[in-house]
Amino acid sequence: MKQKNTAFISRDALLSNYAAIDRLVTDNVFGTGRAKPRIICVVKADGYGHGIQTVAGALGDAGCDYFAVSSEEEAVELREIETRNGRNPDILILGHIMPENVGEMIARDITCAVVSLENARELSAAVSAHNRRGTKPRADSLKIHIKLDTGMNRVGFPVAEDRREESVRQIEEVSRDPNLNVCGIFTHFSCADDELMDGRILPGYEVFGGFTGLQLDRYRSAVRALEERGVNVGLRHCANSAATLCCPEAYFDAVRAGIIIYGLMPNGRLGTGIPRLTPVMRFDSSVVHLHRMYPGDRVSYGAEFTASRPMLVATVGAGYADGFERAYKGCCVRIGNRMYRQIGRICMDQFMVDVTPTDERDAIENPIAVGDAVTLFGGDDGQMTDTLARMAGTINYEVVCKVSKRVPRIVE
Repeated sequence: MKQKNTAFISRDALLSNYAAIDRLVTDNVFGTGRAKPRIICVVKADGYGHGIQTVAGALGDAGCDYFAVSSEEEAVELREIETRNGRNPDILILGHIMPENVGEMIARDITCAVVSLENARELSAAVSAHNRRGTKPRADSLKIHIKLDTGMNRVGFPVAEDRREESVRQIEEVSRDPNLNVCGIFTHFSCADDELMDGRILPGYEVFGGFTGLQLDRYRSAVRALEERGVNVGLRHCANSAATLCCPEAYFDAVRAGIIIYGLMPNGRLGTGIPRLTPVMRFDSSVVHLHRMYPGDRVSYGAEFTASRPMLVATVGAGYADGFERAYKGCCVRIGNRMYRQIGRICMDQFMVDVTPTDERDAIENPIAVGDAVTLFGGDDGQMTDTLARMAGTINYEVVCKVSKRVPRIVE
C-alpha cells in the first residue's frame, strides 16, 4: 500500500556518521598515550525515532559493540535484535529499572544503572529473592554502573564537594555487595551542548572552565577517591555527544554518542573543527489537495490566517498526529526545488501551504500537483530540523523522536 507519509532512514548516513565519530575519537587520543575509548551508541526511544532495529543493525555491522537504552523493555528488544544478528554487544540501561526485572536482566546479560544506596539495596534484595526462589537461570549478581550526580541534580550519588565523602562511602558499600557487580561509573553533563560548542561559560564558573569543567572535576575527584579506597570502578564514561565532539579530556574509557549518530548537532549549530554529519531521517508527506483562496478567505482552525491576495493553497497529508507539531506553524517545507510557507494552524492529519507562483515563469518552472512529495524536514544538513526545533522552543532531539509510529520507516 502506498503511504502518503514516510520517514526515510538513510543507512549510508548512519554508517558515515559512526565512521566520522570513530575517526574523531581516534584522532583526539592519538599521541596522548591514552587508549582509544569505546563508543557507546545511545539507541533509546526507538533509536531516537529512527527505528531501533535498523539503527542497531547498521551500527553493529559497523563495529559498534556497546549500546545504551533507557528501560528494560528497550534492552530486551535490543538484545533480541542483536541475537538474531548473531552478535552479543554490551547493553547499558541508563534509566531506572524495576526490582522485579533483575532476574531477566542478568539472564540477558544487561547492565543497569544504580543511582543511590537505597536503589542498590533494593536491587540487591531483589537478586537475593530471585535466587531463593530457585528461578532458572540462576541470578548470581547484577552488573551495574554507578551513576554520579555531578551537578545536573536529576539522579545519581551526589558528589559536590560537601557530599562527596558520604557518597564515596556509600558506593564503597555497594561495591562490596555480592549481589551487585560494579563494572562502570558515569555521569551526565548538563551544559556541554552550549558551553563546549559555543564557548559560553555560565557566570560564576570561569575558574573551573565552565559548569561542564566543574562537573568533570567532581567526576574525577569522586573516581579518584573510590580508587584510593581500593574500589574497582570499571568502565569510566561521562562524555555525551557534545563532549565527544569538543572535549577529549572527558573521554576516559568510553564516550556516549547519541544525537550525533543520527546526524544532528547537540545544540543545533555546527561548531568549528567538528566533522560534518549527515541527518539520517527525512520526513516526507505529499500534496493531497489544491485549491484557490481569494482576498478575505480564511484557512484552518481558529481562522487565524486571512488571504490578502489571490492564493494557490496546497493541503499536505500530515499533521501533529504524525509528529508534525502545531508549534511548527509558519514553518517552510520543500516541494520540488523550492521552499513554501505553511499557513494557518496545523491540524491533526493535515496542514496547508501557500504555493502561489510568484509569476508566470515560476508557475511553469515549479508546477505543483496533487501527489507531489513534500519534505517536512531532512534531506539537508539539518537546517530544516533545527529550524523546526527553534520555532517550537525545543531541541532537534524532540523533532525526530516525535515522528509517530503511524509513519512507516523506510530504509534507503
